[in-house]
Amino acid sequence: MKERIEKAVEVLLQNAGDDWFMIIEEPAQEKFVQFAYDEESGLFFDLPFQALTQEELARARKVMAELSIAAAANATFDEPGGREIGVQESFNHHVDRDVKLAVDIVYRVFREVYGYGDSTRLDITIMR
Repeated sequence: MKERIEKAVEVLLQNAGDDWFMIIEEPAQEKFVQFAYDEESGLFFDLPFQALTQEELARARKVMAELSIAAAANATFDEPGGREIGVQESFNHHVDRDVKLAVDIVYRVFREVYGYGDSTRLDITIMR
């Protein structure tokens, strides 16, 4: 699992230009983490609360605290520039270009938050 995550992060970092993103997902239960990428700030980790059960959220709070990653709340809108329709909470962290840190975060989420083993199949999507 770790090697596959590392290769995916490296591929994402090798792509030039802004607005690249990556989703790493366990397809059967649709458990995921995601990264956005831009030239100036590198990788940005995101784990939305709505993707987590209450038990997973409790485990995520513990793991993220150990990694010094705080939860963030952001407004959601009905359309760009439109009216606010809610709030989305997630764990966010600027990873910059630190492959080791990105891999560690993802690996810990899949192992300690979601409870998957090293042989778990992950789908990785990199898009712009």
